[in-house]
Amino acid sequence: MSAGKKILGLISLMLMLALWASYVYVFKDNRDGLLGGAFDSMAWCGTPPASDGAALGKDQLTLRITNNLRGEFMLSGAVVVSERTFNRYDLARNELRLRLEPLRWSYGVTPIFLEQVKVQPLTRNLSSLNKSAYAELEPRPIGVQGRAADFPFDTYRYGYKPVLYYLKGNDRIDLKFKHITTSMEMSNTFTPIQKYNRAEYINEKNSLAREEDYKSYAANECAISIERKGSFKMIVLMLLLVIGLPLLHVFYRDEPGIDFLATLVSIGAIRVLLVGPLNDFQLYKIDFLFAGVILLVGTVSLIKAMRANSRRELALKSGSSW
Repeated sequence: MSAGKKILGLISLMLMLALWASYVYVFKDNRDGLLGGAFDSMAWCGTPPASDGAALGKDQLTLRITNNLRGEFMLSGAVVVSERTFNRYDLARNELRLRLEPLRWSYGVTPIFLEQVKVQPLTRNLSSLNKSAYAELEPRPIGVQGRAADFPFDTYRYGYKPVLYYLKGNDRIDLKFKHITTSMEMSNTFTPIQKYNRAEYINEKNSLAREEDYKSYAANECAISIERKGSFKMIVLMLLLVIGLPLLHVFYRDEPGIDFLATLVSIGAIRVLLVGPLNDFQLYKIDFLFAGVILLVGTVSLIKAMRANSRRELALKSGSSW
């Protein structure tokens, strides 16, 4: 057996072992169809969530952050205004508004743009004992710090300070809510991690961090880092290894035309499964890996087809069977 065949056989053995190892890892990490534990994709920050009875009659702001597989994040929620606050600020006539003041995400950048969240009109049930007003927040996308193109190693950061206010002439009157809770409910592939101070949130290894950067965030400030689960990265690795099966078949066959078609179909299916169909030619880094595999399989298949055709022509000229 030639050295090339031995190397090819060793690579094939390693590929099979890696496939089975990743399969066993994902199987053990599975929890009733979820990757990891039931609460690994959930977190909260701010005021601890309270029961309806404990929070009755208090000013409350509840924010909810969700996402999809492609790293697009949405914010929704609700606000409860106590009867005392409602009458004090005359919110029957003054429109309640919400702004999100971004927390600093880099030592070299000072954020200046605020995100405005529309608050639906407040409603009250005057016939009930609790005459607090209630309103939903209009869902809207939020701008997170991160690159979706880095899939599956994409990490996102989002830090903000929510402030409820209303306009009185040209003046902006801020309302001080003590009970502000952010609930993060990520998809099965993500895990949210709360950051407790600026140094931990920025996470830049340089000398610009000062002592005050290690001071804990205020109760009404929330900073989170959202990362892919390790088990999901293992699934991506396993699917990429599956693409290696038709790739290795190309080197074993004399005329591997069918393996080129198998590679195209498998890459198309895996790409749609992981990040969805191509949208306006937005490319991820993993797309260049897919393209490289297609080019490699196509090149080897074509070279082998050319060599087989040359042998066939030589056989016809010599009158022998090739």
